[in-house]
Amino acid sequence: MGALLELLGSIGTILFTLTKDVTEEEIEKNINFLKEYQWFQKYLDNDKFENLIMNDKDVRFVIGKLNSEKMKKNAYYKKHQIKIQKVLLKKSN
Repeated sequence: MGALLELLGSIGTILFTLTKDVTEEEIEKNINFLKEYQWFQKYLDNDKFENLIMNDKDVRFVIGKLNSEKMKKNAYYKKHQIKIQKVLLKKSN
């Protein structure tokens, strides 16, 4: 069941990726926005995760996709916090 959900998530990510590109400007703006959060600061304090945040295209894409205005809504915030954490953990292995 978990593998099926992961497969569906991967397919969704691929389809979503094809719908909109993100710019370096959006990515940098969102990184600066996320620096306000302690959980994101912990990732930046770790060399391995900081390298992924600054250089990995998949991680940067996920960060670039978030809408900082919607981050004020708790459900949106939690959803994107989990997305960022998942991609970082996946890429770090």
